Amino acid sequence: MSIDNGNRVLPFEQVVNFRDMGGYPAIGGRKVKYGLFYRSGELHKMTTADYELLDSLGIKTIFDYRDDREAEAKPDPQFENVHNERIPAKGDIGFKMPTSSLKDMDNRAFLQTVNAEVFTKLYAHLPLNNPSYKRLMDIIQDPENLGLLHHCAVGKDRTGVGGALILLALGVDEKNVMQDYLITNDCMKPVQDAMIPVLSQHLNEEQLQHFGDIMSAKERYLQATFDVIKECYGDYNIFFEKEFGLTKEKRKALQDYCLE
Repeated sequence: MSIDNGNRVLPFEQVVNFRDMGGYPAIGGRKVKYGLFYRSGELHKMTTADYELLDSLGIKTIFDYRDDREAEAKPDPQFENVHNERIPAKGDIGFKMPTSSLKDMDNRAFLQTVNAEVFTKLYAHLPLNNPSYKRLMDIIQDPENLGLLHHCAVGKDRTGVGGALILLALGVDEKNVMQDYLITNDCMKPVQDAMIPVLSQHLNEEQLQHFGDIMSAKERYLQATFDVIKECYGDYNIFFEKEFGLTKEKRKALQDYCLE
């Protein structure tokens, strides 16, 4: 991928896909400031060095999109002077997110039925009438809440849509929003490469294909988010105002603070 990730992906030891969302060109020839918005996977395995790195970033809010079951099994760490908040983003879409032990029986059943088509539908479902993203949009309008780290399990799907909404609200175009989303594939490749030899001993070929589908950031997934917003609202201005109460004035205030 041609995009330069050097200033964006942070060297955490035990947190996958942790990166700064700054630097993207936005409305009015400005750019998103670094140090305001971060995205990542789950945080429960953080090392001492990871704690020190996160503590150095000036993060004031950690926002978790995971379901109750996921968060109870792998709780977020608590940091002094950091507000933790969790509102599940997935909602009731007919399946549970897989556990980290993808070779167990429940996950084999999951991988038999959940594929790229199902995940495309998920991305079309997530941005509409979603309490998690409604709260996210409230949080980012108060500068006292930033820097913000938002995350799910691997920082791809629920975080991918949340990240897209943040950047779109700041006036970043779809091309650059998609670039930010696809960085996940670079970040997750070492994880996938390590898991495939183990999983191949437990999963059949179809299940392995589905594993690749759900572990990858595919353009068709996030495009489904773009498409459903425009189908329902016509354009992003109307979407942000009607869905989140982000009026033209509120959105300009957000942009004025978050862009340089």
